[in-house]
Amino acid sequence: MTTTILQSLAGLTIILLVRWAAQRREQKRKGSHPPGPPGLPLLGNLLDMPDNPSWTTYIRWSEEYDSDILRLNVLGSNIIIVNSLEAANDLLDKRSAIYSDRPEMPMLNDLCEFGWNVAFRRYDDSWRNGRRVFQHELGPQVVKRFRSLEEQASHQFLRSLLREPTAFMNHLRHMAGYEIMRIAYGIEVADRDDPYVDTAEHAVGAVVATCSPGSYLVNIMPFLKHIPEWFPGAKFQRDAKVWRKYVTELRDKPFGVVKEHMRRGDAPDCAAKFLLESLESGDDAGDYTENDIKFALGSMYAGGSDTTVSALGSFILGVVLNPEIQTQAQEAIDRVCPDRLPTFADQDDLPYIDAIVKESLRWNPVLPIDVAHCSIADDVYRGYYIPKGSLVLANSWCAAILHDEQAYPDPLRFNPDRFMKDGKLDPSVREPDAAFGFGRRVCPGRYLAYEAIWIAVACMLAVFNLSKAKDEHGMEITPSGEYNVGFACYPKPFPCDIRPRSSLHEALIRATADES
Repeated sequence: MTTTILQSLAGLTIILLVRWAAQRREQKRKGSHPPGPPGLPLLGNLLDMPDNPSWTTYIRWSEEYDSDILRLNVLGSNIIIVNSLEAANDLLDKRSAIYSDRPEMPMLNDLCEFGWNVAFRRYDDSWRNGRRVFQHELGPQVVKRFRSLEEQASHQFLRSLLREPTAFMNHLRHMAGYEIMRIAYGIEVADRDDPYVDTAEHAVGAVVATCSPGSYLVNIMPFLKHIPEWFPGAKFQRDAKVWRKYVTELRDKPFGVVKEHMRRGDAPDCAAKFLLESLESGDDAGDYTENDIKFALGSMYAGGSDTTVSALGSFILGVVLNPEIQTQAQEAIDRVCPDRLPTFADQDDLPYIDAIVKESLRWNPVLPIDVAHCSIADDVYRGYYIPKGSLVLANSWCAAILHDEQAYPDPLRFNPDRFMKDGKLDPSVREPDAAFGFGRRVCPGRYLAYEAIWIAVACMLAVFNLSKAKDEHGMEITPSGEYNVGFACYPKPFPCDIRPRSSLHEALIRATADES
């Protein structure tokens, strides 16, 4: 066994030496890399890689090296950090033909077998087909047909809050699961402890755990994926085995349920039914296959739930810390719909709710660092050489994108008014689109996610007051405002007081049970 380990280390050293020598020759031929920490021989910047939150370290390095693009070298892998909206748009949008691939993700894609997920799969024909599926069902106009389902999900969320207000984050997760399972597959999930939601949450857990920087050595040394699970130090193989079960069930089980209902002729309206019927009719036979449909729908939960839960968690935290926002929003809602719950028909008359949603997406984005892009060809940008195979990370949180002081004054403050002017949305304020990614890899479910967040915010503010909780002495407890950070970003658990605004508002909540 010792001999095997020594042989593996010797092989790794040889690989690193060969890659280092090749990179040196290529750099001399093509030009200099972007600036960055110098690193060590062979290891490169492996020891420089920051702990979370990594985006603050990248900002500091940008200031230190006076550059909005940085270069790191980790065991021969070239990593480009993008710390400005201009550079992100230049590379990931304007040059998207080069920068739309994904890097190898051994732990997630190979060992957990999540490589079918549209968000993480390579830039190939199967990925393009998956995007077509999303465009077919989740385009900006098409998603409007799901609005009644999103309203039902929000009403169920209100009832859950009324029953158990302290578990609001759990209720947010359940609401996201309810919406996605119903829209994608027509499956009605249970009020609590639903097996489909439980499976999906475990599968999403694999994404969060394996994509966090430095989480698994196999992501840096892919050859380790061939080590058997009984080998010393191969706990990652055992972890992957557990996640693989949930990932496979997420992909196959609900899709199989839809197909069975279609065979019996009693399938409810849902995205899966529409897509399969379209495929069977031959309307889109040249665009995608049944597997493409299955993979795209299975990808919806992993992408949609994180954004919805994170943004709504930020909304609740932001309102608790800034109660004047709630007052202003409730005054607007009471003018438009004083004796009923808001609906999507009220959206044009409630611009301040849109402002709250935009600020919830901007303030602490669910993905402070965009999922890594990978270049498929050599490139030169501003005179800097970016070789084929480079990982490109857009720092969405940074001071030049979602916390740009020029676009968003006092960016660390939760302030929806920044998006308003004269009682209307201010079109001159930059949209927080970076929260959904860049280029061809922008989140395909962003329109559905935005609408789900909007109706939840509107309904919640219409009937509930959100305020600071109080301790046993009656003193207010101010939330720390801290976030759990890693691959995704969520507020750390915090106490708050959520209660109906009045007995009439409580009656509105209870009446939704009869409507559903």
